Amino acid sequence: MKSMITGIFSIFLLCSCSASLQTQTDYYQFEQPITSASRHVDTTVAQLRVQNVVMRGALNNRGIAMKIQSNQVHNANYNMWSEAPDVMLAASAQQTLFSALPQWMVVKGLPVITELDQQTFYEIEYELHHFNGDLQGNADIAGLWRLYFTDPQTGRRLVSIHNFTKLIKITDDGYEALVSGLEKAWVEVNNDVAAVIKKQNIHIKN
Repeated sequence: MKSMITGIFSIFLLCSCSASLQTQTDYYQFEQPITSASRHVDTTVAQLRVQNVVMRGALNNRGIAMKIQSNQVHNANYNMWSEAPDVMLAASAQQTLFSALPQWMVVKGLPVITELDQQTFYEIEYELHHFNGDLQGNADIAGLWRLYFTDPQTGRRLVSIHNFTKLIKITDDGYEALVSGLEKAWVEVNNDVAAVIKKQNIHIKN
């Protein structure tokens, strides 16, 4: 009996190892195309710096997140983002805002600037509370964004804060459809951001 149990356990172990070796890990990223474009500081009204995106808990994980219960989010083991989601989202936001705000110098990150005229700038910060598939078959992005203004004379101050939520219905099965839905939602969020910034009619250059 003992030898039979040992044999069964050995077969189970071999099968498990074989299955794990055959499991393929798929990697995903936003397809957002980059179009050739250039911009000179003399032709822009202001500089906008896109900071890294802050994401809650398990959302900033290489495994793509799915909501499986009202209070539970699961990260996939074999369906992964090709890079850290916060880095991918910041790069995507910069591209979208660069296209949507032709009168702005939109850059990613916070470079060290020594010239006095470039020490006056705006910053945008995102904080994501949802970045996952949900129980109703949607790609779900929700959170807030903050706009800051920095001037050498007055320092850094908060200009405005905005909550947002975007749901894109997923019509196909699989992680590829979820990633496509999340990308579409994120592009829409940033186009909405650009529309808000345009309405402020900002002209800070002399």
